Amino acid sequence: MGIVKCVRTILSSVLVAVLILCATPASACSVCGCGDPLLAVNDPAAINGRFRLQADTEYLRIDAGTDGRPGFTDQLTQWSYRLNAVYRPIDALSLTVTLPLVSKSIHTVGGGTDVASSSLTGIGDLELGARYALWTSVNLGARRVQEFAVSAGTAIPTGPYNAAAADGSLIDPHGQLGTGAWGPFAGIHYRIEQGDWLGFASVSYRLRTEASYFDGSKYKFGDAVLWSTHGQFRPARAVALDLGLDGRYARADRATDPDGTVTDAVGNTGGTVLSVAPGAYYNVNGSVWLFMRGQVPIYKRLFGEQDVKPSVTAGVQFQAL
Repeated sequence: MGIVKCVRTILSSVLVAVLILCATPASACSVCGCGDPLLAVNDPAAINGRFRLQADTEYLRIDAGTDGRPGFTDQLTQWSYRLNAVYRPIDALSLTVTLPLVSKSIHTVGGGTDVASSSLTGIGDLELGARYALWTSVNLGARRVQEFAVSAGTAIPTGPYNAAAADGSLIDPHGQLGTGAWGPFAGIHYRIEQGDWLGFASVSYRLRTEASYFDGSKYKFGDAVLWSTHGQFRPARAVALDLGLDGRYARADRATDPDGTVTDAVGNTGGTVLSVAPGAYYNVNGSVWLFMRGQVPIYKRLFGEQDVKPSVTAGVQFQAL
């Protein structure tokens, strides 16, 4: 009973720490996100099982200067409700699919006013990914496993992206439920398990194709380099504590107006951000895990005027096989 009480105390402390960190205003990444696109593949339930289902919710808030209106700010609030599955047909291969339900709203604030520019809810872009281990080393005596893998995947333009405002104009691409474009990525990954410890590092590059809209305009979100370095500790079989650094460098977005005017670097988009990423996982029983993760920026060098709150994700995992 003493060990169980100690474990619960540790878990509670980590969860409280995540909540406190995520309540602190800071600057962070833009809509494209930070860190390993296949982070879910490294969750404890995904590593130990063949087939895992996950449902989670993520909250994030992004502020950016309003184009052409000095002193005004566009505030984007986004809730994502995601269904995710990770399947390992063989030990070396992990396949993942994520379907999001997204709720987005934009408010333009400035000059003593707060105007709701848009509010949309619906299906977002489907995400597919795979990770394959090219090399694996197992040392049973030392309780050590090492793995070097490659990963690839893409975001698929399944979410609506041509929504119009009340006046008939196109809603800002950042406020749309989908990007209207493909987002393929590829990367490399290294993982080491040593007893009750696990560490991994990864780097990926994500491309963005261009979306075309009903008004004749086009938009391309910036290509990005994404990286993560994480360490996990298992103080007990039912608990996993995670701490990492998630980062991103993204090019500025590109826009083409209906008249053909091209803006190669859209203002207030792109840049570099590095975030501390704490997390905790608790095994309720043999097949069900509860978890919470956060991203808290510690360094940023973003282009133009950008400011977002840290993001927080919480959910449940079910290890089916």
